[in-house]
Amino acid sequence: MQLSTISNKIKEHDVKWIQVHFTDLMGGLRTIHLPSDRFLKDHILRQGLGFDGSSVGLTHVERSDMIAMPDPETFHILPHESSEARIIADIYDTTYHSSPVDPRNALKQAIDFAHKQGFDEVIIAPEMEFFVFDQDEDNLYGPRINEGYLVPPPIDEAKEFRKTLSELLMETGIDVKYHHHENGRFQHEIEINSLSAIDAADFCMYFKYLSRDIASLEDLQVSFIPKLFPDEAGNGMHAHIKLMKKGSNTFYDAKDPDLLSDTARYFIGGILAHAKSIAAFANPTVNSYKRLIPHYEAPVYIAWGKHNRTSLIRIAAKQNVDVEVRNGDPSANPYLFFASLIYTGLDGIKRKITYKNVEENIYEMSANELNTLGIDRLPSSLLEALQELEKDDYLKKQLGSHLVNTYIEKKKQELDSYLSEVSDIDLKYYLHC
Repeated sequence: MQLSTISNKIKEHDVKWIQVHFTDLMGGLRTIHLPSDRFLKDHILRQGLGFDGSSVGLTHVERSDMIAMPDPETFHILPHESSEARIIADIYDTTYHSSPVDPRNALKQAIDFAHKQGFDEVIIAPEMEFFVFDQDEDNLYGPRINEGYLVPPPIDEAKEFRKTLSELLMETGIDVKYHHHENGRFQHEIEINSLSAIDAADFCMYFKYLSRDIASLEDLQVSFIPKLFPDEAGNGMHAHIKLMKKGSNTFYDAKDPDLLSDTARYFIGGILAHAKSIAAFANPTVNSYKRLIPHYEAPVYIAWGKHNRTSLIRIAAKQNVDVEVRNGDPSANPYLFFASLIYTGLDGIKRKITYKNVEENIYEMSANELNTLGIDRLPSSLLEALQELEKDDYLKKQLGSHLVNTYIEKKKQELDSYLSEVSDIDLKYYLHC
């Protein structure tokens, strides 16, 4: 999008303020608000906006100056605001080079890597699950525990909220497939059609921002916490991914009984081979691992199956096949999660890694059956996932050792802080020990 086009949109929609959004390394959204006339007169598209990188965990305080450089293709009018627009920025250093700890740039580099391997486009469809709570009163109709899937109003009292959110997404150009109540009592999902990888990650950040902002206006609260209720499934962020070449899906083979090409099988193999280290990005919080337990619709074991919801990867029953990776959750930084899937899948293609598909219920298998089939388990804690990432020389090389080492350092600090807290659970179990 040219500056002249943006300028015309600002005038046409009487835009007074522009929100410049960027994502920090931990997946947090950061925002700078500036008057639209300053955006134009100060040539922000060309010069960017300076900010303190040390305050958002991107660099050290002694060399903290960084630049948020807006991407003109991401400019759009905010449909829920009066006279405001949003634009997404990449992170640069003061010499106008891409920052090595910019997660959005890391995903761009992964896409470039896929291009060099002969693939024209990486397509991803993220599935974002979330909780919606009424802050003032209880829902007297509320669904029973683990019986909320596709319930109608008035049991589904958040239908109007999801409809409003879906319509706002469509006004922004997002192709919404449908929305519905999920299995948990307060759990919901809005599913969209697939996007290019960068657009998919941008969507994840925008979705979290927009849903929370709309909820606050309606005395509701939205949460993307992976696990909130011990007796219910947690929030996932499944990622459907495929590689395109000359407009064709390289994962599809009409002659194969399962419609899967060798490329798809190798791509699956690469993800499974690196699954333990990918978890550090897919499941980046202590809370994430409270979701990854058997019998609650989240994967635990490193395996794939054609339609098997007990495996890490499944192939949904549809003609336009893709690879569905099921362990991710909404606390993930989508740029780093998607980049790790691309790099490891491509590693599988290069090395022709394959795993035999498993179609049985893995949750019900004995330890001996798991061992016989060679089925390993995902990390059971954030610390274990970080240790696996530290050992993964391939991912560290592809994502950049500076980014990975900084990420691990910050996550270990977060983990130490979490473990030092004394909670009600400590008192419940250990006060009288």
